[in-house]
Amino acid sequence: MEEQKRPVLSLKRATTGAAAKPSRNTDSAEKAAHAGAGAAAGTKRSRYNRKKLELLITHWPAAFSLDAPRPLVVGAAKLIAADMRARGITGGGRVRAAIAMYTRRTSYLKALAAGGARYNLAGDPAGEVTAEQQQRALDTLAATKKKGVSGCA
Repeated sequence: MEEQKRPVLSLKRATTGAAAKPSRNTDSAEKAAHAGAGAAAGTKRSRYNRKKLELLITHWPAAFSLDAPRPLVVGAAKLIAADMRARGITGGGRVRAAIAMYTRRTSYLKALAAGGARYNLAGDPAGEVTAEQQQRALDTLAATKKKGVSGCA
């Protein structure tokens, strides 16, 4: 009895010539659609990034919130590094990456753009967002919107 081989499925696009090749805009749109769908579905990277952010929330819940972020005090990364040393917490690189990720989120930038108080690690007001910092946040949001990047809410 001869065993039949199963056909191999290919996810590559079939092309028959230059006319069948999609434009760069189509490739970009497809990549963006896949990236958006992957993030919504909980890709490995998005779960990893979420864990990094949860690390901040676990250790400094008064300063970090994914639902209602507030502007952090200037120099928060140095304060966190000092607190980590004092508490014996390891993983400084992950924490720095998490802080960068947190402060680049659309919701955090919107909080900066709104102005008002900045908050320390204990959640207490510690300074104000300057007009220059507000404008920088607005510019970043506008650039992000112009690129068509949805960002994290």
